[in-house]
Amino acid sequence: MQEKTLASIQSHLDELLKNSQQLTFRKGQVLFYEGHIPYGVFVIRSGSVNFVEGETPCEDQHLWVSTQGKVVGLKQVLDGTPSCCTSVAAEDCEATFISKTLILPFLQHDEQPSA
Repeated sequence: MQEKTLASIQSHLDELLKNSQQLTFRKGQVLFYEGHIPYGVFVIRSGSVNFVEGETPCEDQHLWVSTQGKVVGLKQVLDGTPSCCTSVAAEDCEATFISKTLILPFLQHDEQPSA
């Protein structure tokens, strides 16, 4: 199911990016905090971010660094679960924030059975 969801989002990525917000993070700035419910995802455009392990077990422990082109936070947006770690800019970076209010309609549309 998650593969289908990811494919659906990727097929609409250009449209999603047009309506998203471009952000700049300086080294050490936090993108999101552990335990918070995300309002959307980040697409890392340049630079990199680190994930700081906290008290919450995180099944994505192999993803402790995200670099250019990575989508960060998608699983939590889709599941409605809190972030399992804190994300911090490892260096100055540019990211595109895509609100979950933009993502969810595409997913609901693609889940509709065809007539």
